[in-house]
Amino acid sequence: MNTTKISHVAHLIEICAQHGVTKVVISPGSRNAPLIIGFDAHPKIEVFLVHDERSAAFVALGMAEQTKSPVALTCTSGSAPVNYAPAISEAYYRNIPLVVLTADRPVELIDQGDGQTIRQKNLYQNFIKGSYELPNFPSKNERILSDEIANEALNMAVQIPKGPVHINVPLAEPLYETQELSTVPILAINEPQSNALSKTEKSEISEAWHSAPKKLILIGQFDPNALSIEALDSVLGDPSVAILVENTSNLRHFQRICHSIDRTLALISDQEMHNYSPDLLVTMGGAIISKKIKAFLRKNKAAVNYRVGQFLFEEDTYQSLTRSFNVRPTAFFNFIGSLDKTVTSNFGGKWKQKDFLANEIHTNYLEEAPFSDLKAFELILDTIPDDSNLHMANSSVVRYCQLFNPIRGVSYYSNRGVSGIDGSTSTALGIAISSPEKLNLLISGDTSFFYDSNAFWNNYLSSNFRVLVINNGGGGIFKIIDGPNQSPQAHHFVAEFNAKIKSICEAFNVHYLVANSARELEAVFHNFYEIKEDGRPVLLEVNTWEIENEKVLKNYFKKIAKGTP
Repeated sequence: MNTTKISHVAHLIEICAQHGVTKVVISPGSRNAPLIIGFDAHPKIEVFLVHDERSAAFVALGMAEQTKSPVALTCTSGSAPVNYAPAISEAYYRNIPLVVLTADRPVELIDQGDGQTIRQKNLYQNFIKGSYELPNFPSKNERILSDEIANEALNMAVQIPKGPVHINVPLAEPLYETQELSTVPILAINEPQSNALSKTEKSEISEAWHSAPKKLILIGQFDPNALSIEALDSVLGDPSVAILVENTSNLRHFQRICHSIDRTLALISDQEMHNYSPDLLVTMGGAIISKKIKAFLRKNKAAVNYRVGQFLFEEDTYQSLTRSFNVRPTAFFNFIGSLDKTVTSNFGGKWKQKDFLANEIHTNYLEEAPFSDLKAFELILDTIPDDSNLHMANSSVVRYCQLFNPIRGVSYYSNRGVSGIDGSTSTALGIAISSPEKLNLLISGDTSFFYDSNAFWNNYLSSNFRVLVINNGGGGIFKIIDGPNQSPQAHHFVAEFNAKIKSICEAFNVHYLVANSARELEAVFHNFYEIKEDGRPVLLEVNTWEIENEKVLKNYFKKIAKGTP
């Protein structure tokens, strides 16, 4: 194999391949030339070129999320690796394995006035699973050390809980020379480990479970198929257990699970709150979107609060954490299934009754609702083809989606680790690239769309990628949440702008459609989902910017709170 002449870089790439890296996202540069040459020459690694480093990192994030395997990315030195930071922080808080390879100037040139040079060592130290730097000019013995460092980093990335690792690679010129790879490093690859509940932990859980008449299980974000509904069999039939999920959990059970937390909570008055407050709270999965359930559980603290799962760090979201169990949720549910059902209550049934009523009011309200963001989401979600991937951009989009029951056969994705708006399109594209057999639909707000418009600046857009932009004239979320909408500076938060979505589509050769009313939106869906002869993606702009969307939404919650269909 003819590869880079810098042998320890060639070894680094081979070690990546041995650890299951089959994809690398590169951004053009000179200092990272040896990495680009080596990756491109490797027969087991596919190279994807994305110019914008911020977009490139989110594309890699999407690929790693979809394939469940580590994905590498590499860029030149200086400000380029700083652009990786948003995606790396998202990967860290979502346990997604990225292998970040930043080319650097030799150590003696740092802070010496050389171009494209900053302090890159430990650049991501606050949101990275492991930081490493290869030797500067490795001798024969140091090349062995370099191999060991690289192997340790790759093992770290895939060890449960997974996460991003950073390897800084100082490189001296010449950078473009090649040679045959003469030696291949063979190093120990650690198998991912999974913990089991200890006897003591089982005893503690058993005692808490049997003594709590009101048990609430709150499930956050999971990748599709990461936690099956069958794993919950032991609690689905227990009337003393209420189960609350968001559609990012990718779990569905319409008879027992409460799927729309905010609309269900809207029916619970302050006077009856104690009837719905748990004695035992079990949380698992990633981030919870609902601010209402966080406020509810912080105000009505459970006597016992367990966190179940394998995480990179401890957190006490509901300010009542008793302890964490470092096991897969499936192992926890398997143990619960072995326990005798000695406590009887209808706590789960009470929650589900509220959920059924809220759903009925929701349906009735939308039948009469005017065209708005809320109405547009109803029409959009009703038309999504079966077996699709639905990507939800952050801010108002992901929140609107939580007001609707999950769609059977649809997988839900969103960057909820850090919840930034900066890489939604690029992440969705990375997943679309890695799932070419599926339709991938991204619903985005206008601000989020423009923020990540460079996601279209690459050669990997295809007919399985659809983008639907809700254009409500800026950051519509700030018209909804308390505080900004009452501020004299509200216009600075909403931040209206006049950029044209159509112009972005023209620049990147994306098919453009537009709808300005419910009638136009319903009429355009066939054209939107139809595969185009040129194989290019399609974008649909839905204009709601002249509508008082926040008023429609507030009336929606007022209607639910009244409790009458």
